[in-house]
Amino acid sequence: MMQEVLRLQNLQKSFGSVRALKNASLTLSEGEVVALLGDNGAGKSTLIKAISGVFPIDRGDVYVRGEKVSIRSTREAMDLGIETIHQDTSLAPDLSIARNLFLGREPVNLKWLGVFAPLDLAKLRDAASTLLKRVGISKKLDADALVSTLSGGERQSIAISRAMQFAAKVIILDEPTNNLGVEETHGVLRFVKEMREAGHSVLLITHNIHHVFEVADRIVVMRRGEIVAEQTVADTDLLTVESLITGADMSALMKRAQ
Repeated sequence: MMQEVLRLQNLQKSFGSVRALKNASLTLSEGEVVALLGDNGAGKSTLIKAISGVFPIDRGDVYVRGEKVSIRSTREAMDLGIETIHQDTSLAPDLSIARNLFLGREPVNLKWLGVFAPLDLAKLRDAASTLLKRVGISKKLDADALVSTLSGGERQSIAISRAMQFAAKVIILDEPTNNLGVEETHGVLRFVKEMREAGHSVLLITHNIHHVFEVADRIVVMRRGEIVAEQTVADTDLLTVESLITGADMSALMKRAQ
């Protein structure tokens, strides 16, 4: 039986009079890919921002490897082994790709110098080039290129590469294939599979249901701040998932598909 690495229990979050999360509960096991699905406004982004420390939850409990934790900042989430790539991921535009990949965790020479230690630029470039190859964009980009010169899709790929480098036990991907080309998208899906095979857990938020069936083990559906359904991918199909997301009658969806 797979070990549980993350458990959310009855999370609640409101913004003024709007209840963004209503007793949301979810589990994620070691080596599992869970797809979190729902229409815009369903509460998906609110849920992952609460997990990753962007803002605090109002009520509810979070457990990491069975231990109850309080996540009050993104740094605390990272220290607990939770890495998140948000849909609106921000990079440092005036720094190179290589510097962004290791931002805040740069390899250095002469470590005994502490904060004055010089960067190990050779190691930085080598590691960056390896990561770019794994994501499938090494032919297009140079590790020394400034992030400000990249397209939106290329920036997303860099953010994903950064999570790959510091592969935490839990990796949360918020719409990771948005604005990506075919090769870049395949690289991301390949990354998800690699992380699962290595024993890492992935929480994947996406609108592309076809990608879900390609890489996910389990599907969790949100609607209006609530988790309304949970199914294993092997036991469901595309039409059923669409009906769960929209709340539509299955017979109407079947007629539309004919």
